Amino acid sequence: MKQSELFKIIKKCLKTKSNIDLKSSSRNIEEWDSLGQLSILTTLDKKFKNKASKLEKLATAETVKDIYSILKKAKLVS
Repeated sequence: MKQSELFKIIKKCLKTKSNIDLKSSSRNIEEWDSLGQLSILTTLDKKFKNKASKLEKLATAETVKDIYSILKKAKLVS
C-alpha cells in the first residue's frame, strides 16, 4: 500500500472533507474521535488480513504520521 492510499482510507473512515496528510492528527481533524479511531483500526485490519491488529502501538497512534510509521516498520506499507 502506498502513502496516498492510506490517506484515502483514513479520510473515508473519518468521513471528513478535510485533506489528510502526514500532519493530520486527532488534534486537528474534528471527526477523529474514538469511533473514528476504531473505524481506522478495523479498516486497516481488514485490508491487511488481521495483521494490523497485532501491532500494539497502532491502537494508540494519534497522528497519520504515527500510523504510517508503525505500518512501515511492519512492512505493510511502502
